Amino acid sequence: MADSTKPSVPTNPIDRSDASRRRVIWLTTGVGGAGVVAASVPFVASFAPSERAKAIGAPVTVSIAGLREEKLLTVEWRGTPVWVLRRSPAQLETLQSKDLHALLVDPMSHRA
Repeated sequence: MADSTKPSVPTNPIDRSDASRRRVIWLTTGVGGAGVVAASVPFVASFAPSERAKAIGAPVTVSIAGLREEKLLTVEWRGTPVWVLRRSPAQLETLQSKDLHALLVDPMSHRA
């Protein structure tokens, strides 16, 4: 008789009484996760620089193939003039002296 008062336990997990709660929790988690992703896409995209900033800071490409020795070429970069000087062999020899060598920004030209 004690066995007849025991409630029957379902063998299939989906037949449990809390299965509908679990479905609601999974559905809510999925919708919430999709909402977080949808909200974060414009936020992350705002970290990219604007087109104006890209144009201002864009690298400048200059052809120095036609630049003769001891001639100066002026190029504008970010609204500031930049000078490109092609030195003659005599000027390069002068720069190799120990006094002037220390004054050069990059004496071995390792800076890219």
